[in-house]
Amino acid sequence: MKKIVCDLCGESDFVKVEGMFECQVCGAKYTIEQAKTLFREVSDTPHQNATVNEAPEDDEPVGSQVAMPKAGPAVVKKVIVAKPTAAKETDAGAAKKIVSQFKKPAGVTPQPAVPGAKQGQPTVIKKVVVKPTTVVAKPAAAPAQKKVVRNLDTSANVGTAQMIENLFILSENAYDSENYVDAENYANRVIEIDANNTDAWLMKGNCAARLSNPQNFRFKEAINCWNTCLQRSDKDEIDDYQFTVRTNLIDIMVAFVLKGCINFAKDPTTKNFEEVKDVINQADPMMRLANQTFGVDIATYEDKLASNISAVVTKVSKQAIQDYGKKKETQTVEAYKKYVETQDICIYCWDYLIDLAKRHGTVTAILSSVVKMHESIIRNKGYITKNGKTKVGLECSMAERNQRLEAIKAEKKKLDDKFVDIRKRDRVEQKIKNEKYWEEHQEEKKQLLDEHSKLDHEIFELENSKLKMPELTELKKLEEEAIRLQVLKDNPVYSNKERAAYMEQLNKTRKQIVTKKRELASRLNPIEDKIEKYKKRMYNIEKELNMNR
Repeated sequence: MKKIVCDLCGESDFVKVEGMFECQVCGAKYTIEQAKTLFREVSDTPHQNATVNEAPEDDEPVGSQVAMPKAGPAVVKKVIVAKPTAAKETDAGAAKKIVSQFKKPAGVTPQPAVPGAKQGQPTVIKKVVVKPTTVVAKPAAAPAQKKVVRNLDTSANVGTAQMIENLFILSENAYDSENYVDAENYANRVIEIDANNTDAWLMKGNCAARLSNPQNFRFKEAINCWNTCLQRSDKDEIDDYQFTVRTNLIDIMVAFVLKGCINFAKDPTTKNFEEVKDVINQADPMMRLANQTFGVDIATYEDKLASNISAVVTKVSKQAIQDYGKKKETQTVEAYKKYVETQDICIYCWDYLIDLAKRHGTVTAILSSVVKMHESIIRNKGYITKNGKTKVGLECSMAERNQRLEAIKAEKKKLDDKFVDIRKRDRVEQKIKNEKYWEEHQEEKKQLLDEHSKLDHEIFELENSKLKMPELTELKKLEEEAIRLQVLKDNPVYSNKERAAYMEQLNKTRKQIVTKKRELASRLNPIEDKIEKYKKRMYNIEKELNMNR
Protein backbone atom coordinates (compact mmCIF):
# COMPACT_ATOMS: atom_id res chain seq x y z
CA MET A 1 0.00 0.00 0.00
CA LYS A 2 1.05 3.61 -0.50
CA LYS A 3 1.95 5.86 2.41
CA ILE A 4 3.69 9.17 2.93
CA VAL A 5 7.40 8.44 3.54
CA CYS A 6 9.51 11.15 5.20
CA ASP A 7 12.42 12.32 3.04
CA LEU A 8 14.39 13.06 6.20
CA CYS A 9 14.20 9.81 8.20
CA GLY A 10 12.39 7.35 5.92
CA GLU A 11 9.54 6.76 8.41
CA SER A 12 5.82 6.86 7.57
CA ASP A 13 4.44 7.97 10.95
CA PHE A 14 2.64 11.26 10.14
CA VAL A 15 0.01 13.44 11.82
CA LYS A 16 -1.82 16.31 10.15
CA VAL A 17 -1.50 19.49 12.25
CA GLU A 18 -2.88 22.85 11.10
CA GLY A 19 -2.81 21.92 7.43
CA MET A 20 0.77 20.55 7.62
CA PHE A 21 1.88 16.90 7.68
CA GLU A 22 4.35 16.42 10.56
CA CYS A 23 6.65 13.41 10.89
CA GLN A 24 6.33 12.00 14.41
CA VAL A 25 9.90 10.66 14.35
CA CYS A 26 12.09 13.56 13.23
CA GLY A 27 9.62 16.46 13.37
CA ALA A 28 9.93 17.47 9.69
CA LYS A 29 6.86 19.27 8.32
CA TYR A 30 5.43 19.14 4.76
CA THR A 31 2.72 21.10 3.01
CA ILE A 32 -0.13 19.30 1.24
CA GLU A 33 1.54 19.74 -2.16
CA GLN A 34 4.84 18.43 -0.83
CA ALA A 35 3.13 15.49 0.87
CA LYS A 36 1.58 14.40 -2.44
CA THR A 37 5.08 13.88 -3.83
CA LEU A 38 6.11 11.71 -0.86
CA PHE A 39 3.71 8.77 -1.41
CA ARG A 40 5.67 5.54 -1.66
CA GLU A 41 4.74 1.85 -1.89
CA VAL A 42 5.56 0.33 1.52
CA SER A 43 5.07 -3.02 3.22
CA ASP A 44 1.56 -3.95 4.41
CA THR A 45 2.98 -4.87 7.82
CA PRO A 46 2.28 -1.80 9.97
CA HIS A 47 5.04 -0.23 11.99
CA GLN A 48 4.56 -0.68 15.71
CA ASN A 49 4.36 3.10 16.22
CA ALA A 50 2.77 4.00 12.90
CA THR A 51 -0.23 6.28 12.60
CA VAL A 52 -2.66 6.08 9.68
CA ASN A 53 -1.76 8.71 7.10
CA GLU A 54 -4.31 11.23 6.08
CA ALA A 55 -4.05 11.96 2.38
CA PRO A 56 -4.04 15.63 1.41
CA GLU A 57 -7.31 16.83 -0.01
CA ASP A 58 -7.45 18.84 -3.22
CA ASP A 59 -9.92 21.36 -1.77
CA GLU A 60 -7.73 22.26 1.22
CA PRO A 61 -6.90 26.00 1.42
CA VAL A 62 -3.37 26.61 0.21
CA GLY A 63 -2.84 30.19 1.27
CA SER A 64 -0.06 29.28 3.71
CA GLN A 65 1.53 26.54 1.62
CA VAL A 66 5.05 26.80 0.20
CA ALA A 67 4.99 27.03 -3.60
CA MET A 68 7.01 24.28 -5.25
CA PRO A 69 8.95 24.96 -8.48
CA LYS A 70 8.77 22.97 -11.68
CA ALA A 71 10.44 19.60 -11.67
CA GLY A 72 14.17 19.80 -12.10
CA PRO A 73 17.34 17.92 -11.19
CA ALA A 74 17.44 17.03 -7.49
CA VAL A 75 20.18 18.85 -5.60
CA VAL A 76 21.04 19.15 -1.95
CA LYS A 77 19.52 22.36 -0.63
CA LYS A 78 18.84 23.97 2.72
CA VAL A 79 15.52 22.96 4.23
CA ILE A 80 13.14 25.79 5.10
CA VAL A 81 11.13 24.89 8.19
CA ALA A 82 7.93 26.49 9.43
CA LYS A 83 7.24 27.87 12.87
CA PRO A 84 7.01 25.03 15.42
CA THR A 85 3.53 23.79 16.30
CA ALA A 86 2.16 21.57 19.03
CA ALA A 87 3.15 17.92 18.56
CA LYS A 88 1.79 14.82 20.14
CA GLU A 89 5.18 13.90 21.59
CA THR A 90 7.80 15.94 23.39
CA ASP A 91 11.29 16.37 21.95
CA ALA A 92 12.65 14.02 24.58
CA GLY A 93 10.09 11.37 23.60
CA ALA A 94 10.94 11.78 19.92
CA ALA A 95 14.63 11.41 20.69
CA LYS A 96 14.00 8.21 22.68
CA LYS A 97 11.92 6.84 19.79
CA ILE A 98 14.78 7.63 17.38
CA VAL A 99 17.32 5.80 19.51
CA SER A 100 15.00 2.84 20.09
CA GLN A 101 14.53 2.39 16.34
CA PHE A 102 18.25 2.07 15.71
CA LYS A 103 19.15 -0.02 18.77
CA LYS A 104 16.76 -2.96 18.63
CA PRO A 105 17.31 -6.14 20.68
CA ALA A 106 19.11 -9.02 19.02
CA GLY A 107 16.87 -11.39 17.14
CA VAL A 108 14.20 -8.84 16.24
CA THR A 109 13.80 -8.33 12.50
CA PRO A 110 13.05 -4.67 11.69
CA GLN A 111 10.20 -3.94 9.28
CA PRO A 112 11.07 -2.36 5.94
CA ALA A 113 10.07 1.29 5.74
CA VAL A 114 10.95 2.08 2.13
CA PRO A 115 10.09 0.54 -1.26
CA GLY A 116 12.19 -2.43 -2.20
CA ALA A 117 13.39 -3.10 1.35
CA LYS A 118 13.78 -6.80 2.18
CA GLN A 119 12.75 -8.51 5.36
CA GLY A 120 15.63 -8.80 7.85
CA GLN A 121 17.45 -5.71 6.56
CA PRO A 122 17.67 -2.57 8.74
CA THR A 123 15.89 0.57 7.68
CA VAL A 124 18.24 2.99 5.91
CA ILE A 125 18.01 6.69 6.78
CA LYS A 126 18.10 8.76 3.62
CA LYS A 127 19.93 12.06 3.37
CA VAL A 128 17.91 15.22 2.80
CA VAL A 129 17.45 15.78 -0.94
CA VAL A 130 15.07 18.57 -1.93
CA LYS A 131 14.22 20.09 -5.27
CA PRO A 132 15.46 23.67 -5.83
CA THR A 133 13.31 26.24 -4.07
CA THR A 134 13.25 29.97 -4.70
CA VAL A 135 13.55 31.77 -1.39
CA VAL A 136 13.28 35.54 -0.89
CA ALA A 137 16.62 36.71 0.44
CA LYS A 138 16.64 38.37 3.86
CA PRO A 139 19.32 40.66 5.29
CA ALA A 140 22.28 38.53 6.24
CA ALA A 141 22.43 37.76 9.94
CA ALA A 142 25.58 37.04 11.88
CA PRO A 143 26.98 33.59 11.06
CA ALA A 144 25.41 30.95 13.24
CA GLN A 145 28.64 29.07 13.62
CA LYS A 146 31.02 27.00 11.57
CA LYS A 147 29.16 24.87 9.03
CA VAL A 148 30.52 21.68 10.54
CA VAL A 149 28.63 18.76 11.99
CA ARG A 150 30.70 17.04 14.65
CA ASN A 151 30.88 13.29 14.68
CA LEU A 152 29.49 11.19 17.49
CA ASP A 153 31.65 8.94 19.60
CA THR A 154 32.68 5.72 17.87
CA SER A 155 30.20 3.80 20.02
CA ALA A 156 27.24 5.76 18.63
CA ASN A 157 24.94 4.18 16.09
CA VAL A 158 25.56 5.24 12.48
CA GLY A 159 21.86 5.91 11.92
CA THR A 160 21.71 8.12 15.00
CA ALA A 161 24.68 10.11 13.67
CA GLN A 162 22.81 10.66 10.40
CA MET A 163 19.73 11.76 12.34
CA ILE A 164 21.80 14.28 14.32
CA GLU A 165 23.29 15.64 11.11
CA ASN A 166 19.82 16.08 9.60
CA LEU A 167 18.48 17.78 12.72
CA PHE A 168 21.44 20.13 12.73
CA ILE A 169 20.83 21.00 9.06
CA LEU A 170 17.26 21.94 10.01
CA SER A 171 18.58 24.05 12.89
CA GLU A 172 21.08 25.87 10.68
CA ASN A 173 18.53 26.68 8.02
CA ALA A 174 15.99 27.86 10.58
CA TYR A 175 18.67 30.15 12.04
CA ASP A 176 19.61 31.51 8.61
CA SER A 177 15.89 32.20 8.03
CA GLU A 178 15.82 34.11 11.37
CA ASN A 179 13.45 31.49 12.78
CA TYR A 180 15.37 31.31 16.06
CA VAL A 181 12.65 29.44 17.96
CA ASP A 182 12.76 26.46 15.61
CA ALA A 183 16.56 26.65 15.41
CA GLU A 184 16.80 26.38 19.19
CA ASN A 185 14.30 23.51 19.32
CA TYR A 186 16.29 21.47 16.80
CA ALA A 187 19.55 22.26 18.63
CA ASN A 188 17.96 21.06 21.88
CA ARG A 189 16.99 17.79 20.22
CA VAL A 190 20.56 17.27 19.04
CA ILE A 191 21.84 17.91 22.58
CA GLU A 192 19.34 15.40 24.00
CA ILE A 193 20.87 12.73 21.76
CA ASP A 194 24.51 13.87 21.94
CA ALA A 195 25.27 16.11 24.93
CA ASN A 196 28.85 16.67 23.69
CA ASN A 197 27.87 18.17 20.33
CA THR A 198 29.71 21.50 20.50
CA ASP A 199 28.05 22.96 17.39
CA ALA A 200 24.62 22.36 18.94
CA TRP A 201 25.68 24.14 22.15
CA LEU A 202 27.03 27.02 20.08
CA MET A 203 23.75 27.21 18.13
CA LYS A 204 21.69 27.07 21.34
CA GLY A 205 23.69 29.99 22.76
CA ASN A 206 23.22 32.03 19.58
CA CYS A 207 19.46 31.41 19.59
CA ALA A 208 19.07 32.24 23.29
CA ALA A 209 20.89 35.52 22.73
CA ARG A 210 18.89 36.35 19.58
CA LEU A 211 15.59 35.69 21.38
CA SER A 212 16.51 38.00 24.28
CA ASN A 213 14.54 41.14 25.00
CA PRO A 214 14.57 43.56 27.95
CA GLN A 215 11.76 41.59 29.62
CA ASN A 216 13.30 38.15 28.93
CA PHE A 217 17.06 38.74 29.10
CA ARG A 218 18.69 35.39 28.20
CA PHE A 219 22.29 36.42 27.64
CA LYS A 220 23.52 34.72 30.82
CA GLU A 221 21.98 31.49 29.56
CA ALA A 222 23.68 32.09 26.18
CA ILE A 223 27.06 32.65 27.86
CA ASN A 224 26.65 29.36 29.76
CA CYS A 225 25.89 27.54 26.48
CA TRP A 226 28.92 29.07 24.74
CA ASN A 227 31.08 28.21 27.72
CA THR A 228 29.87 24.59 27.54
CA CYS A 229 30.75 24.57 23.83
CA LEU A 230 34.32 25.66 24.61
CA GLN A 231 34.72 23.23 27.51
CA ARG A 232 33.64 20.26 25.37
CA SER A 233 35.56 21.21 22.22
CA ASP A 234 38.83 19.59 21.12
CA LYS A 235 42.12 21.40 21.70
CA ASP A 236 42.67 22.00 18.00
CA GLU A 237 39.20 23.58 17.66
CA ILE A 238 38.93 25.72 20.78
CA ASP A 239 40.59 28.79 19.20
CA ASP A 240 38.17 28.76 16.26
CA TYR A 241 35.17 28.36 18.56
CA GLN A 242 36.41 31.15 20.83
CA PHE A 243 36.81 33.53 17.88
CA THR A 244 33.31 32.63 16.65
CA VAL A 245 31.82 33.22 20.12
CA ARG A 246 33.51 36.62 20.45
CA THR A 247 32.32 37.75 17.02
CA ASN A 248 28.77 36.46 17.47
CA LEU A 249 28.44 37.92 20.96
CA ILE A 250 29.35 41.45 19.86
CA ASP A 251 27.10 41.33 16.78
CA ILE A 252 24.13 39.87 18.68
CA MET A 253 24.46 42.30 21.60
CA VAL A 254 24.58 45.28 19.20
CA ALA A 255 21.45 43.94 17.47
CA PHE A 256 19.79 43.55 20.89
CA VAL A 257 20.44 47.21 21.78
CA LEU A 258 19.28 48.37 18.34
CA LYS A 259 15.91 46.73 19.03
CA GLY A 260 15.57 49.25 21.86
CA CYS A 261 16.01 52.09 19.35
CA ILE A 262 12.75 51.29 17.52
CA ASN A 263 10.62 53.62 19.64
CA PHE A 264 13.17 56.41 19.34
CA ALA A 265 13.29 56.06 15.54
CA LYS A 266 9.48 56.36 15.40
CA ASP A 267 9.18 59.13 17.99
CA PRO A 268 12.51 60.95 18.58
CA THR A 269 12.15 62.27 22.12
CA THR A 270 14.57 62.53 25.02
CA LYS A 271 12.43 60.09 27.00
CA ASN A 272 12.67 57.43 24.28
CA PHE A 273 16.44 57.85 24.06
CA GLU A 274 16.69 57.38 27.82
CA GLU A 275 15.08 53.97 27.22
CA VAL A 276 17.89 53.22 24.75
CA LYS A 277 20.44 54.12 27.44
CA ASP A 278 18.64 51.80 29.87
CA VAL A 279 19.02 48.91 27.41
CA ILE A 280 22.73 49.73 27.04
CA ASN A 281 23.12 49.70 30.82
CA GLN A 282 21.29 46.36 30.97
CA ALA A 283 23.70 44.86 28.44
CA ASP A 284 26.85 46.27 30.05
CA PRO A 285 27.21 43.71 32.92
CA MET A 286 26.85 40.82 30.46
CA MET A 287 29.60 42.25 28.24
CA ARG A 288 31.87 42.59 31.28
CA LEU A 289 31.16 38.94 32.10
CA ALA A 290 31.83 37.96 28.48
CA ASN A 291 35.14 39.83 28.64
CA GLN A 292 36.18 37.80 31.68
CA THR A 293 34.90 34.50 30.22
CA PHE A 294 35.83 34.70 26.52
CA GLY A 295 38.11 37.76 26.29
CA VAL A 296 35.58 39.84 24.33
CA ASP A 297 37.02 43.28 23.47
CA ILE A 298 34.79 45.82 25.26
CA ALA A 299 36.26 48.75 23.29
CA THR A 300 35.34 47.09 19.98
CA TYR A 301 31.79 46.43 21.22
CA GLU A 302 31.23 49.98 22.51
CA ASP A 303 32.64 51.58 19.36
CA LYS A 304 30.52 49.38 17.09
CA LEU A 305 27.47 50.13 19.25
CA ALA A 306 28.09 53.88 19.08
CA SER A 307 28.51 53.70 15.29
CA ASN A 308 25.24 51.76 14.78
CA ILE A 309 23.18 53.98 17.12
CA SER A 310 24.66 57.06 15.44
CA ALA A 311 23.36 55.73 12.11
CA VAL A 312 19.85 55.56 13.62
CA VAL A 313 20.15 59.13 14.94
CA THR A 314 21.43 60.33 11.56
CA LYS A 315 18.41 58.77 9.89
CA VAL A 316 16.12 60.62 12.33
CA SER A 317 17.94 63.89 11.58
CA LYS A 318 17.58 63.42 7.80
CA GLN A 319 13.91 62.57 8.23
CA ALA A 320 13.41 65.85 10.12
CA ILE A 321 14.92 67.75 7.19
CA GLN A 322 12.59 65.92 4.81
CA ASP A 323 9.49 66.44 7.02
CA TYR A 324 9.99 70.06 7.98
CA GLY A 325 11.86 71.32 4.94
CA LYS A 326 14.59 73.90 4.46
CA LYS A 327 13.09 76.07 1.72
CA LYS A 328 11.06 79.21 2.18
CA GLU A 329 7.96 77.55 0.79
CA THR A 330 7.97 74.79 3.41
CA GLN A 331 10.04 76.14 6.31
CA THR A 332 7.21 77.80 8.20
CA VAL A 333 7.67 79.11 11.73
CA GLU A 334 5.99 75.99 13.14
CA ALA A 335 8.11 73.70 10.92
CA TYR A 336 11.27 75.54 11.95
CA LYS A 337 10.43 75.11 15.64
CA LYS A 338 9.85 71.37 15.15
CA TYR A 339 13.02 71.12 13.08
CA VAL A 340 15.12 72.75 15.82
CA GLU A 341 13.50 70.59 18.50
CA THR A 342 14.26 67.34 16.65
CA GLN A 343 17.81 68.32 15.76
CA ASP A 344 18.55 69.35 19.36
CA ILE A 345 17.45 65.87 20.47
CA CYS A 346 19.78 64.37 17.87
CA ILE A 347 22.64 66.55 19.15
CA TYR A 348 21.89 65.32 22.69
CA CYS A 349 22.12 61.72 21.46
CA TRP A 350 25.37 62.32 19.56
CA ASP A 351 26.91 63.98 22.60
CA TYR A 352 26.25 60.77 24.58
CA LEU A 353 27.63 58.59 21.77
CA ILE A 354 30.89 60.57 21.60
CA ASP A 355 31.60 59.40 25.16
CA LEU A 356 30.65 55.82 24.22
CA ALA A 357 32.79 55.60 21.04
CA LYS A 358 36.35 54.28 21.35
CA ARG A 359 37.93 54.72 17.91
CA HIS A 360 39.22 57.86 16.23
CA GLY A 361 37.12 57.45 13.09
CA THR A 362 33.83 56.94 14.94
CA VAL A 363 34.38 59.88 17.29
CA THR A 364 35.33 62.18 14.40
CA ALA A 365 32.25 61.20 12.36
CA ILE A 366 29.88 61.83 15.30
CA LEU A 367 31.50 65.19 16.07
CA SER A 368 31.11 66.19 12.41
CA SER A 369 27.36 65.50 12.67
CA VAL A 370 27.07 67.63 15.83
CA VAL A 371 28.88 70.59 14.25
CA LYS A 372 26.85 70.27 11.05
CA MET A 373 23.53 70.33 12.95
CA HIS A 374 24.44 73.36 15.08
CA GLU A 375 25.47 75.27 11.96
CA SER A 376 22.30 74.15 10.12
CA ILE A 377 20.09 75.48 12.94
CA ILE A 378 21.97 78.80 12.91
CA ARG A 379 21.53 79.19 9.14
CA ASN A 380 17.89 78.11 8.88
CA LYS A 381 14.92 80.40 9.51
CA GLY A 382 11.18 80.14 9.84
CA TYR A 383 9.19 82.08 7.24
CA ILE A 384 5.72 83.56 7.17
CA THR A 385 3.71 84.51 4.10
CA LYS A 386 1.45 87.56 4.24
CA ASN A 387 -0.28 89.35 1.34
CA GLY A 388 1.63 87.12 -1.08
CA LYS A 389 5.01 88.15 0.37
CA THR A 390 7.37 85.84 2.27
CA LYS A 391 9.51 87.18 5.08
CA VAL A 392 11.51 85.84 8.04
CA GLY A 393 9.27 85.05 10.99
CA LEU A 394 11.71 83.32 13.35
CA GLU A 395 15.48 82.79 13.53
CA CYS A 396 18.25 82.25 16.06
CA SER A 397 18.83 85.22 18.31
CA MET A 398 22.37 86.52 18.73
CA ALA A 399 22.55 85.01 22.23
CA GLU A 400 21.43 81.58 20.95
CA ARG A 401 23.84 81.82 18.02
CA ASN A 402 26.76 82.49 20.38
CA GLN A 403 25.58 79.68 22.64
CA ARG A 404 25.66 77.21 19.76
CA LEU A 405 29.08 78.38 18.64
CA GLU A 406 30.35 77.82 22.18
CA ALA A 407 28.78 74.34 22.12
CA ILE A 408 30.73 73.57 18.93
CA LYS A 409 33.97 74.66 20.63
CA ALA A 410 33.15 72.49 23.65
CA GLU A 411 32.54 69.47 21.42
CA LYS A 412 35.85 70.01 19.62
CA LYS A 413 37.58 70.29 23.00
CA LYS A 414 35.92 67.02 24.02
CA LEU A 415 37.23 65.47 20.81
CA ASP A 416 40.80 66.56 21.61
CA ASP A 417 40.52 65.18 25.14
CA LYS A 418 39.00 61.99 23.77
CA PHE A 419 41.91 61.53 21.36
CA VAL A 420 44.37 61.94 24.22
CA ASP A 421 42.50 59.28 26.19
CA ILE A 422 42.36 57.00 23.15
CA ARG A 423 46.10 57.37 22.52
CA LYS A 424 46.86 56.68 26.18
CA ARG A 425 44.57 53.66 26.18
CA ASP A 426 46.09 52.33 22.96
CA ARG A 427 49.62 52.72 24.34
CA VAL A 428 48.70 50.95 27.56
CA GLU A 429 46.92 48.16 25.70
CA GLN A 430 49.85 47.75 23.32
CA LYS A 431 52.32 47.66 26.20
CA ILE A 432 50.26 44.92 27.88
CA LYS A 433 50.16 42.95 24.62
CA ASN A 434 53.93 43.26 24.18
CA GLU A 435 54.63 42.17 27.75
CA LYS A 436 52.28 39.23 27.39
CA TYR A 437 53.98 38.18 24.15
CA TRP A 438 57.46 38.18 25.67
CA GLU A 439 56.21 36.32 28.74
CA GLU A 440 55.11 33.56 26.37
CA HIS A 441 58.37 33.76 24.36
CA GLN A 442 61.01 34.16 27.05
CA GLU A 443 63.48 31.85 25.33
CA GLU A 444 63.29 33.89 22.13
CA LYS A 445 63.76 37.14 24.07
CA LYS A 446 66.82 35.70 25.90
CA GLN A 447 68.40 34.66 22.61
CA LEU A 448 67.89 38.13 21.12
CA LEU A 449 69.33 39.88 24.19
CA ASP A 450 72.34 37.54 24.29
CA GLU A 451 72.98 38.13 20.59
CA HIS A 452 72.71 41.90 21.06
CA SER A 453 75.20 41.83 23.94
CA LYS A 454 77.61 39.65 21.96
CA LEU A 455 77.49 41.97 18.92
CA ASP A 456 78.10 45.00 21.11
CA HIS A 457 81.20 43.33 22.53
CA GLU A 458 82.42 42.39 19.03
CA ILE A 459 82.11 45.99 17.84
CA PHE A 460 84.07 47.19 20.89
CA GLU A 461 86.88 44.73 20.15
CA LEU A 462 87.02 45.70 16.48
CA GLU A 463 87.23 49.40 17.34
CA ASN A 464 90.09 48.64 19.76
CA SER A 465 91.90 46.60 17.11
CA LYS A 466 91.78 49.63 14.81
CA LEU A 467 93.25 51.89 17.47
CA LYS A 468 96.12 49.45 18.13
CA MET A 469 97.28 49.42 14.48
CA PRO A 470 100.67 51.28 14.18
CA GLU A 471 99.86 52.35 10.62
CA LEU A 472 96.77 54.12 11.89
CA THR A 473 98.84 55.98 14.50
CA GLU A 474 101.27 57.14 11.80
CA LEU A 475 98.34 58.25 9.64
CA LYS A 476 96.91 60.37 12.44
CA LYS A 477 100.33 62.04 12.96
CA LEU A 478 100.53 62.84 9.26
CA GLU A 479 97.02 64.33 9.31
CA GLU A 480 97.92 66.50 12.33
CA GLU A 481 101.10 67.64 10.52
CA ALA A 482 99.07 68.54 7.44
CA ILE A 483 96.77 70.69 9.57
CA ARG A 484 99.78 72.49 11.14
CA LEU A 485 101.39 73.20 7.75
CA GLN A 486 98.06 74.47 6.39
CA VAL A 487 97.90 77.02 9.23
CA LEU A 488 101.49 78.16 8.63
CA LYS A 489 100.92 78.48 4.88
CA ASP A 490 97.92 80.73 5.41
CA ASN A 491 99.61 82.92 8.07
CA PRO A 492 100.31 86.40 6.55
CA VAL A 493 103.13 87.03 9.06
CA TYR A 494 105.49 84.85 7.02
CA SER A 495 107.04 85.98 3.76
CA ASN A 496 106.01 84.59 0.42
CA LYS A 497 109.19 82.52 0.26
CA GLU A 498 108.52 80.94 3.68
CA ARG A 499 104.87 80.32 2.82
CA ALA A 500 105.91 78.66 -0.44
CA ALA A 501 108.20 76.36 1.55
CA TYR A 502 105.33 75.44 3.86
CA MET A 503 103.17 74.76 0.83
CA GLU A 504 105.78 72.39 -0.59
CA GLN A 505 105.99 70.50 2.72
CA LEU A 506 102.16 70.34 2.89
CA ASN A 507 101.95 68.77 -0.56
CA LYS A 508 104.51 66.13 0.41
CA THR A 509 102.61 65.35 3.60
CA ARG A 510 99.32 65.02 1.71
CA LYS A 511 100.94 62.55 -0.70
CA GLN A 512 102.19 60.53 2.26
CA ILE A 513 98.65 60.53 3.73
CA VAL A 514 97.17 59.22 0.47
CA THR A 515 99.83 56.50 0.26
CA LYS A 516 99.28 55.51 3.90
CA LYS A 517 95.51 55.33 3.45
CA ARG A 518 95.92 53.05 0.46
CA GLU A 519 98.12 50.78 2.50
CA LEU A 520 95.60 50.73 5.37
CA ALA A 521 92.54 50.23 3.16
CA SER A 522 93.20 46.52 2.65
CA ARG A 523 93.24 46.07 6.45
CA LEU A 524 90.66 48.66 7.57
CA ASN A 525 87.87 47.93 5.06
CA PRO A 526 87.11 44.37 6.27
CA ILE A 527 86.99 45.65 9.85
CA GLU A 528 84.69 48.56 8.91
CA ASP A 529 82.41 46.19 6.97
CA LYS A 530 82.10 43.92 9.99
CA ILE A 531 81.31 46.83 12.28
CA GLU A 532 78.61 48.09 9.90
CA LYS A 533 77.10 44.60 9.60
CA TYR A 534 77.00 44.13 13.37
CA LYS A 535 75.40 47.56 13.90
CA LYS A 536 72.61 46.75 11.41
CA ARG A 537 71.90 43.47 13.16
CA MET A 538 71.78 45.23 16.55
CA TYR A 539 69.29 47.74 15.12
CA ASN A 540 67.05 44.93 13.85
CA ILE A 541 67.18 43.17 17.23
CA GLU A 542 66.16 46.36 19.05
CA LYS A 543 63.35 46.88 16.53
CA GLU A 544 62.12 43.31 17.04
CA LEU A 545 62.20 43.65 20.83
CA ASN A 546 60.20 46.90 20.77
CA MET A 547 57.79 46.26 17.92
CA ASN A 548 54.03 46.14 18.63
CA ARG A 549 52.55 42.68 18.88
